[in-house]
Amino acid sequence: FISLGIGVKYVGITIDEMRRDIVAGLGFCILLLLLTLAVLGLVMKFELAPAVEAILSLAPGGQAELVVMALIAGADMGFVVSHHLLRIFIVILGAPILARIMRAKPPR
Repeated sequence: FISLGIGVKYVGITIDEMRRDIVAGLGFCILLLLLTLAVLGLVMKFELAPAVEAILSLAPGGQAELVVMALIAGADMGFVVSHHLLRIFIVILGAPILARIMRAKPPR
């Protein structure tokens, strides 16, 4: 039923529109992975956190899934959870501020 609910929203969409959306989504995923690797490189260079905790706390993905992975890996769950909560907090507070800054100003 889930795939049916998703599929009906694509009725009337052209292949070019789907291609554009898929390419944009893949580009965003690649950007997130590159940003994660850059920050992870800095964390590892300055030895700010153990490798497993750093990877699990900085990886883009769902908090619940990465916490389960931390539990399985024997990583510090408090470290991983606190970083994911901080990330959620920053996004919730930062998105409206960034949207207001980026909003186009009407011409005078």
